[in-house]
Amino acid sequence: MHAEAAFSSEFPSVLADDTLEPSPYQAALFHLRQGLQALCDLSPGADAAKREEHGQLVALQKQVLQLLHIHFAPSGEELGARFGEVLRHHRDEAGLTQEQLASYSGLSLSYIRKLEQGSKPPARTAVLALCSVAELKLVPSEITMLPAVREYSYRLAPNWYVSPNFDSVQMLHDFAMQLNGGGGSVEQTYVYLDHKSALDWIQLCNAPGYVAGFRECMPHSGIARRLREVVGQVGLDVIALGPGDGKSEVRLVQQLLEECERPNLRFYLFDVSQPLLSRAFKHAADTFGDDPNVFVCGIQGNFHQLPRYMQLHYTPARSHRRRVYVMLGATLGNIDNEPQFFQSAFAGAAPGDLLVFDAGLVFTDSIDPAVLQKQDPALSKSLEGHLRWLGGPIRRYCHDVQDVSLSLRIDTKRPLAGSYGLQFIAEATLPGMQTKEFCMWQVRRYDPASLVQCLRDFGWEPIGQIPFSGSRARPPQAAFLFQKRHGRSGSRPT
Repeated sequence: MHAEAAFSSEFPSVLADDTLEPSPYQAALFHLRQGLQALCDLSPGADAAKREEHGQLVALQKQVLQLLHIHFAPSGEELGARFGEVLRHHRDEAGLTQEQLASYSGLSLSYIRKLEQGSKPPARTAVLALCSVAELKLVPSEITMLPAVREYSYRLAPNWYVSPNFDSVQMLHDFAMQLNGGGGSVEQTYVYLDHKSALDWIQLCNAPGYVAGFRECMPHSGIARRLREVVGQVGLDVIALGPGDGKSEVRLVQQLLEECERPNLRFYLFDVSQPLLSRAFKHAADTFGDDPNVFVCGIQGNFHQLPRYMQLHYTPARSHRRRVYVMLGATLGNIDNEPQFFQSAFAGAAPGDLLVFDAGLVFTDSIDPAVLQKQDPALSKSLEGHLRWLGGPIRRYCHDVQDVSLSLRIDTKRPLAGSYGLQFIAEATLPGMQTKEFCMWQVRRYDPASLVQCLRDFGWEPIGQIPFSGSRARPPQAAFLFQKRHGRSGSRPT
């Protein structure tokens, strides 16, 4: 195992083999190395006095790390009690005589002899003097030196996780049971679950109309620029929730890299669908595979249960970083109850964390179905592409189905004031002209003020709203940016 693997985990809370908590030595080492990194990142400018002070601070921090390792590194017994034995071993390994070590360290020969005999405890200044002798290697170089590129464990770190108790086979079984029941509303994650559904969705969202009307218009650069304005040049953990094929999220990370002076990004792709996650992960890995400034990780799980993933929910004191939760591709519009989702899914968010999502906006202030039927162009568009995707699972898993048709239904009973939804209703025809209906998918149109107020109620302050739109045939869109408020968060009134 490489020495740095003990403290350079890509998941900040996974620092020990047998516990979710780091050992005291590992935790102290982690914090002090983060402090050293922050000091090195601190620019003293052109002022000579400040540059000198900066150099002294960095040197002092390195000395603290050296003393920590000498006195507290785990070794089965206290290192301080056997310092003489360790010193003699390292001196022999280096091929140095006692006289040479005394000369290199600036200590007296008699003092070196007493230290090795154990008749004199080492003073702090003596330990630091001995640590300065490079040949002696009392402290591994990686403890106090920050590499130009990320630690080698970056290349060895696991980069795909499946959440405990996650069972996609059982989910498909439950999905088939529902499709063979009497009908009803299908939870959105099921329509991406199997490989054929994932492939149909990928083909749909990469069709020329979708790409030109949505993906090419997403304000990735504006989002990245605003995020950097808010958080500065800290490390970022970008957590993409439901990224689909990952193309929009990868473009955002590319823009964040361009905005960074010294990039340090962890890019987590979080999806319930293994085939979609695999496609997104491959795209991200191919894009950033040679970039040591980006660690890419796939997590298969349900983002509705995000607080369960403790590895992602370190506290700000653990690291000089910021989390950025990202939901692109109108993912928010698939959520059944947005206020409930904001409150529960982001319960583990810490003050200073950021949230980015895009959303379709309303065409009109009215929620009268007759008015919406005239104003919303989606209600007059062909659903042929969606039928292949949403009708496919019914044909594959519903017994004796003979035909499937698809239509849109307006939903004005939404929890956010001023918003409405479009429900994709699949009608399955069975033998004997029997039918049953399933709401297979839903999209939303939001009133921006209502959406912002909802998040404010849960402690998220708006830091940006960037409108964009691809064509008249698509609803007006906006990218929303929020930051978790410091201090006590309010609760949404009931």
